[in-house]
Amino acid sequence: MPTWEEIFLKEYKKIVFRLSNPQKLAKILIIAIGIPSKNLENKLHNKRRLGLFIIGEYKNIKIAITSRKIGTIQLEELLRLLPDDKVEYIIGLGAVGALQPDIQIGDLIIPTEAMRGDGLTQYYYPSTEKAVPDPTLTDLLIQSSEKTGAKIHKGTIFTSGSLLHETDEFIYNLHNKGYLGMDCEASAFFLLCKYCGFKGSLILYVTDNPYTKQIFSNSFKAMLRLFRAERKAIKAIFQAVLDIEEITNGKYKG
Repeated sequence: MPTWEEIFLKEYKKIVFRLSNPQKLAKILIIAIGIPSKNLENKLHNKRRLGLFIIGEYKNIKIAITSRKIGTIQLEELLRLLPDDKVEYIIGLGAVGALQPDIQIGDLIIPTEAMRGDGLTQYYYPSTEKAVPDPTLTDLLIQSSEKTGAKIHKGTIFTSGSLLHETDEFIYNLHNKGYLGMDCEASAFFLLCKYCGFKGSLILYVTDNPYTKQIFSNSFKAMLRLFRAERKAIKAIFQAVLDIEEITNGKYKG
């Protein structure tokens, strides 16, 4: 007899995917997390819509792209329902607030770990389980990001369960612990990918710095840096896609 979770997942899949067939997805999925996916989609050729996804090709490589709103539940309802025999790699693109004074708006952060301040992952793993991305995919993103000329920061960020309640005391505490930045999804993204059997990693562009109280909308130059950062992050993602294909074909030279 199936468990309640199995019954509910099957029913919920009908709601999420409706009439679309998730078996038609690609090996590589890119998720715009809390941001529009249009600039990612513009890189694809021969595009078509498949329910929540845009399916297309980048240099003859089939790719699926989708977007999710801010928050961990949004990711859970997607990742838990993806077919793990079809999707293998998941690359997330999102925004992050910096927590160190040397990290500027428009820089890129590639998390190597996310501290679990979210409210979701406790239902999947004990508190001792670290939220880390796939190391190989993360290395590919780091290497491809460095080639874009962007300023890159690698290390641990903090994932918060709150979007709008970030007191100065809370921010200073995170800063003092050395976290590079703070977001609302990374820890859940990493552990959900692990739970579901996907190779996942994230590249984040800095939109503000709660520690120094800088926000992009206060400056035209900051807005321009943000635009350029997204463009460089997208360029890095698609270079990583090419690298994944070379690894698959045994042609990757680093």
